[in-house]
Amino acid sequence: MWKYSLILVMAVSVSLAAASTVGDAEQGEPDAFGPTLHLEYTPEQLVNSVDVFMYFVPLNSLTAVSVQTAPNTSFSAGVINWQREDGRNNSFTLTCDFEITGSGLYKVVYEPNEMIGLVSRGNTNDRRITGLLDWIQLDDACRGRVEASGRIQNGDAVIDEVAVSFNRGKQRSPVTIALYDVPRVEGRYEYGNRQNSTIARVNTLTFQRSDGAPRMSVEIAAVRKAHQSEGLFSSITAMFANLLLSAQPVSVVGNETMLEFGLALFHKKTEFTFPVAETLTTSLENAQVTAF
Repeated sequence: MWKYSLILVMAVSVSLAAASTVGDAEQGEPDAFGPTLHLEYTPEQLVNSVDVFMYFVPLNSLTAVSVQTAPNTSFSAGVINWQREDGRNNSFTLTCDFEITGSGLYKVVYEPNEMIGLVSRGNTNDRRITGLLDWIQLDDACRGRVEASGRIQNGDAVIDEVAVSFNRGKQRSPVTIALYDVPRVEGRYEYGNRQNSTIARVNTLTFQRSDGAPRMSVEIAAVRKAHQSEGLFSSITAMFANLLLSAQPVSVVGNETMLEFGLALFHKKTEFTFPVAETLTTSLENAQVTAF
């Protein structure tokens, strides 16, 4: 039991680290703009499509990705309230709840050959590479929360941390990631030979300001094998994952965007425009999942 738990924890850790290592090399400003997120701060105005609201996922990807939706997906999303609490030494905490209503499937699929190359770094000496990221998806309505903390410095607000939670009020998070291993066969790693498919349910992603390479913290709710149902053992495994997982490197552009989003919320902006996600395969943006 505990050996299996440790294997799953290692798989989660390796996949998250691998999916963010290349971000240290990202430099410069984007040369185009992505979609605009409308911020109404009321539950009566959930005006954003799910692909706009979740655009930060492909924005943070370091391999080519495609965004897929199930037929008849009807998600609508928006920030529904705004609350600021001031603390000592000019600090503050901003809390904004969000909701995603409707049904369907929103899925970001990572290009497997690039993912394998990223994790293996061209090294074929290992008998297998583990914890590759296959996809991340949202498959149900969501009650979430964005918490941004920071300080007032020389009269200006500075955001130091932004946490995005998908389980407000202890609701089960509808966000999961899929991981897999690939053995070396005839000197190569191929997606078609993948094994040990694992599903991890994600509660919270936290982005922080840093003088060095930026990192993202991840809180896991459950970890299970793909062919098994989620239960108590999945939650116990997640407890070990949360204890052992260190903060993972993330892209400079993605991390800065999340801090800028927190600043937009601080100023109660009505719109926030993302930079372009250059890894997004635009020809596949509207692809539909026919079986899942």
